Amino acid sequence: MKPASMAMWLRNGLKVRCLQSGTTLRRISTKSCESKVKTRPIDESAKVLRHLHFSKQMPFKKGIDIQERFVKAQLDIKELHAKIRRRTAQLQQEKANANLNDNERQILDRILNMKPNPIILTFEFQPTYTGGKRIKKLITEEQISRYEEFCPSAQKNNMKPKFVQVERGGQVTFHGPGQVVAYIILDLKTFKDFPAKCFVSSIENATINALRDAKGHDDEGALDVRARKTDQTGVWVTDKKIASIGVHVRRSITSHGVCINVCPDLSYLNSFEMCGLPNSLATSVKELRPASSITTKDIAVSFVNELAKVIGIDVVERAELDDIEL
Repeated sequence: MKPASMAMWLRNGLKVRCLQSGTTLRRISTKSCESKVKTRPIDESAKVLRHLHFSKQMPFKKGIDIQERFVKAQLDIKELHAKIRRRTAQLQQEKANANLNDNERQILDRILNMKPNPIILTFEFQPTYTGGKRIKKLITEEQISRYEEFCPSAQKNNMKPKFVQVERGGQVTFHGPGQVVAYIILDLKTFKDFPAKCFVSSIENATINALRDAKGHDDEGALDVRARKTDQTGVWVTDKKIASIGVHVRRSITSHGVCINVCPDLSYLNSFEMCGLPNSLATSVKELRPASSITTKDIAVSFVNELAKVIGIDVVERAELDDIEL
């Protein structure tokens, strides 16, 4: 998709219905949100979810830069709205009889109604170990070298891993070929009763639903991987982890999200301590359902559709592209 075409999509949308019927965050309990999250959009802008899927492997840092552009757009418009409200209140306080005329009020209302839609970016990254804020001051150069010199057991033709420090919760995790990484950018305040812990619970629920109901292209039926939550953030199958979650929240705007293991080389994850869990091993869709034709794109689409259902959104607009110029 060319940049101009994507810009038009971002403005006008594709009006595609869901394809299937249906502060830094610390490690926190989502017990109070374990039942189905009873949220829904309370702002018109939040009633459509936009999904931008990148079909080719991408350097991790570029994916972060793309995410940050969308986050900045959300934060900038939020700040503009705050300035307008503050200035309007200040004028009314300074001049007791100051009232906006109809034309001025209409202009301000149009500006205040200019809010970006929630958007999910889905990627498959080149091999990258990432460190969350909890590890930032503790990790050593020697440890970083071990990550960057690691050779996987099976996917030996992959690029050498890189280590990147990021501004999300959690410790060290891996992003690479065979995984779906979904970055979720939305304003929690445009949804009813939707604190950060329930946002995390919604991601867990959507991941569980996607792993159960996703379908490939060979008429083989639903994937039927039965995943679950535990006391640890993330999604598990028996005692192995299949999806990691780490989010960041700034002025109610979310970023980062979930990484789902579809068909990665599991030695990337199981040769090191991931997410601060020394006795935990990772699994994948491929390990659990070796005959399945499911792809990373299939899981990406299923996850986005399931999250839309969980948070009460009826319309998903989707576009796919190889890359994007920043």
